[in-house]
Amino acid sequence: MYVVTNRIDVPEERAAAFEERFIGNMRSNLPNVQGLSRATLDRPVDPAAQYKVTMEFDSESDFEAWRDSEAFRASHARPAAAAPGTAGPASDAGTAGAPKPGAPRPATGPEHHIRIETYEGYRA
Repeated sequence: MYVVTNRIDVPEERAAAFEERFIGNMRSNLPNVQGLSRATLDRPVDPAAQYKVTMEFDSESDFEAWRDSEAFRASHARPAAAAPGTAGPASDAGTAGAPKPGAPRPATGPEHHIRIETYEGYRA
């Protein structure tokens, strides 16, 4: 199993719109993604904390195929009305000062989230 976890900064006033859009993207863009067994969206208990998205693939190559797919591009496209810096799946809001890819992140202690959506994925 190959697990990918992303954290997304979302301003509290945009949380409801973010959740609606993200869940819609999960439901429309994840069906039939080869090798995707599960995807979850977790809301932080503390509104100042980040959302957590976890995707479970059968293999790294399945993840790479998803990352290079049209479904991935559709899921990460900015909505037409979104301004730059508006949090959303494709947003880079909150990445200033973030560790470089592959760099270890500092320990932050326990994270508390509420699971708000689960997608059970593709099975051949």
